[in-house]
Amino acid sequence: MFLNLKASRNFPAHQHRSNWQSNQLKSLVQNLPVNHCICIHDYSENYRCVEKEEIQSNYFQRTECSIHVTVMHRHAILEYDGVDSTEEFPEIITEHFFVISPDLQHDNDFTKYVQKKVKEYLDSISYTVDHMHEFTDGCSSQYKSRHCLGSLSTAIPDFGYKTFHRNFFETSHAKGPQDAAGGFIKRQADISVLRGNTVIQNAKDLFTFCESSLKKPRSALFKRRVFRYVDSIDRHNSKIFKPIQQNRQIHHVFTSTCNEIIVSDLSCYTCDQCILGNYLNCLNVENTGVKKTIKPREITQTSNEEEVAQDTDILSEDISDLVSINSVVAVKTDDDNFDYYLMKISKGSHVLNSAESDSWGATYPLDSRFSGPHYYDKISDNDPLKYKLLKTKTVLVLTKSHYTYLLM
Repeated sequence: MFLNLKASRNFPAHQHRSNWQSNQLKSLVQNLPVNHCICIHDYSENYRCVEKEEIQSNYFQRTECSIHVTVMHRHAILEYDGVDSTEEFPEIITEHFFVISPDLQHDNDFTKYVQKKVKEYLDSISYTVDHMHEFTDGCSSQYKSRHCLGSLSTAIPDFGYKTFHRNFFETSHAKGPQDAAGGFIKRQADISVLRGNTVIQNAKDLFTFCESSLKKPRSALFKRRVFRYVDSIDRHNSKIFKPIQQNRQIHHVFTSTCNEIIVSDLSCYTCDQCILGNYLNCLNVENTGVKKTIKPREITQTSNEEEVAQDTDILSEDISDLVSINSVVAVKTDDDNFDYYLMKISKGSHVLNSAESDSWGATYPLDSRFSGPHYYDKISDNDPLKYKLLKTKTVLVLTKSHYTYLLM
């Protein structure tokens, strides 16, 4: 009952964020300025290759292929689309852009490759993009991790846009045409195989089938399908970044300069200032939240000795910005009986004014920075998943702790 009451307390804000982000996308599509482009990105579920007639063992060892879907909205080009678009008489073209690959690692490097292919396609049709607007779900490894947000700080020099935006849908509310587009491709491939019209045994076969049969849609809801193929993603130059505080609450990232991003809780494309491109002067601050400027810090490694020093620095990074009250964390320990200590943060971090000891007898010096959690104790050695919270005993933990993992 109490869990339901807690969920109902958070639900109105969740629903507001969901409706707000969806309305901003609709408004932007309907009022898309010239030289702007919208890309709605999503990874479709991997396609599992099937055969009309196959040996039994193939059922358990199916080859899979990655399908990344981008629903693109842009202004029409007379030479390419057969119709012109102007500010007075706008004509918005919708396209489905697919990247097919045998590479099954859906990460930021794959996403950056998709962005590169989208840029190359727009250049090939002579469509000038000054302002790119991306909409994605909040999947951490694909679009929203510290490395994803950090890489956006170089989007301006990487792609040549004047401004770059990434907007995130609310959790569990990112379904849309991009999901149907990916499902349609996989369904048509299966039907063609079962009818004996084609053989699809790998990602290259799937790409060939799509190129020959699915480029022109029967529906009038969008103009065309565009397919690209990549054999593997180059990850040798991947960049890693230090954590960004409360990145799960961010729903809008904006950049117009190198090595800097501006974030806010929600997007805005409906106020008079944002419609004109003056995003820093947004009139919907009560809804979107105050914009914050962040300079993501890249972690670099130049020599073996420096790598060790930097790794040590990374592992002992201040965790006070990564946790909040009621967070559950695990701290690695040298205790022979435990691999880690599980604890719940009950107080925010603070600096000791004098030497202090906790309930477990550990003493720490003046000016040390701590957080005040409570330990979880195992109920039974036979069941490693059952714990109880020791509320009567407090513990002091250095916020600059080694091997600390945020669980909740």
